[in-house]
Amino acid sequence: MSGFTLSVCSISRLEEYVDVFRGSSIWDRYFSDGNRLQRSLRKAVEREELWCALTPAGKIAGVMRVVPNGFCGLYHYLSLIGTSPLARGTGAGRFLMGEFESMAREGGSVRTCLLVSDFNVQAIDFYKALGYWELGIIPDAVKSGISEHVMLKELDSVEA
Repeated sequence: MSGFTLSVCSISRLEEYVDVFRGSSIWDRYFSDGNRLQRSLRKAVEREELWCALTPAGKIAGVMRVVPNGFCGLYHYLSLIGTSPLARGTGAGRFLMGEFESMAREGGSVRTCLLVSDFNVQAIDFYKALGYWELGIIPDAVKSGISEHVMLKELDSVEA
């Protein structure tokens, strides 16, 4: 597809993972004060839940946190995803989403789940284009004043 490879993230590149989000709308609304993102990513690395899309040169094109059966114990949950500023528009996000869905299928999930913030309209449109549908909206779910869209996707037994 685009030459990316998937790799489990290692703690040695933690600041590079943080840099993927720095300056984004997610960063501005959730992570710009304090080291909440660093703590979250460190925990994800320790649990082997953080995955990287790597370029052929080994640069980080994007990262995602996948929690197996993290939605009600039933479906794989995409807790966080981001692409590096230099990799946006290159297919890195689509690559990560495909890998997320493959992990879910391999884990026996029939659906995948994610939350997307109401201000992230571009992401909502991206997920809808990939076949995700909105289950509902949770006001103030993570942060006061921000609603989260709960989105699910039905998985076929084979990739489309």
